[in-house]
This record gives sequence, structure tokens and C-alpha cells, in this order.
Amino acid sequence: MTEVISQFIYNIFQDNVILATIMFSLLPLIELKGAIPFAMSTDFWGANALTGWLAFLYSFIGCIIITVILAFIFKPIYNAIKDKKFFGSIIKFFTATIKKKSEEVNSNTETVSEKKSLLKKLLLVLIFVAIPVPGTGVYTGTCLAILVGLNPWWAIAMVTIGNFIAGIIIMTICEIFPAFTTIILYIFILIVILFLVYKIIVHFINKKNEKKLSSENIVETTATLINEDENEEQNKNKTK
Repeated sequence: MTEVISQFIYNIFQDNVILATIMFSLLPLIELKGAIPFAMSTDFWGANALTGWLAFLYSFIGCIIITVILAFIFKPIYNAIKDKKFFGSIIKFFTATIKKKSEEVNSNTETVSEKKSLLKKLLLVLIFVAIPVPGTGVYTGTCLAILVGLNPWWAIAMVTIGNFIAGIIIMTICEIFPAFTTIILYIFILIVILFLVYKIIVHFINKKNEKKLSSENIVETTATLINEDENEEQNKNKTK
């Protein structure tokens, strides 16, 4: 399997491990945390594999690009398509957890001063992105930062610092176990797949529950209207 993947990568990038690392770090969910072991893997790159610090550097550059772009375009795009039937359902799927988290944060900071509220939001975004697991990277972190009300520059700063910490953790693990960088990458990708499957299952369960709740509300409303009509009719008969 590794040989097939290695050949596929070579056909696309040849020996350009730097470009491959930057491009790999641009992938949602993979990002820096998957790009570092990818760049350090001698199974994929042989003698061209990057050292830990170089793998970290080029992965970090790719994530900065995403963070800066997303910090400025997410809010206008989100506001423009969130109410559209097709695109709204897609964006709801990808931002449901983030939106729920942002609403919790905003509600918890309503009663504190503006300065304390800002500090709490900054720390939340930083810690969220610093956790080196799928689903807490620069894509979700930047979206979360914007949804809790941070301006793009604060969002970029906190996501970048958090991503730096996550990258150092992953790089350190790969440096301690250099012979297992490919295995670390495979484990990370497996976790990403499981995370996506989980999100899809939860999405459809929630959608099913929403439909069921909507149907129940319709039945209750109909029953209420029927009861009101019957009561009105009975009152008319009594009056007669």
C-alpha cells in the first residue's frame, strides 16, 4: 500500500517534497498535523524526507495561507449562503458543531466586561486549535474565531499561535519516533476518516429528529385547531 501511495505522490510531485508538504497542509482536517509526518516519512520520500523542523516550517506556511484567506472571506460567504436551501445545508453540516460552540461562548461572555469577554474568546480559540486532533485545525479554528465575534486579525493571531503549538507537539512525537512517521500518518488519517463518518451519522440523526419534531408539531397544531373549532361550534350551539 505504501509503495502504491509513494508512486502516486512521485507521479504528481516528483522529488519536490516542499511543494507536496505545503499542498498537503492545505487539505481540510489533514492540515499541519498530517503534513508533518507526511514530509518526514522516509517510506514516501527516501533520502528527500524533511527534517522535523523543515517539515514543521513548510506545513506551518501552508496553514498560515489558509488562515489568512479564511479569516477574511468566511463571514461574507457564510452570511450569503447560510439561508440558501442547498448551500445552507452544506454549510450547516460543516459548521454545526462550531456554531453551537460559538453560541455557548457568546452566551457565557454576555455578563462579563468587554475586555474579559475578548480575553476568554482569544484563549478559547488558541486552546481549541492547539489540541492536535482532527477537527480542531485552522479551518474550524478560524471559523470559530469569526463566529464568536473576533475580528480577522485577532482570529489570525490566535489560530496561528494555536497551530504553532499543535505543530510542535506533532513534530516532537515524530522526532522521538522517527521510524514510525508513516504509521503516525496512517493513524491520523484513520482518525480523520472515523471523525468524518461520525459527523455524517450525527448529521443524519439530527436531520431525522428535526423532521420527526416538525411532524409532531404539525400534528399538535392541527389537533389544537380542531379542538378550537369544536369548542367554538359547541359555544355557538349553546348560544342558540
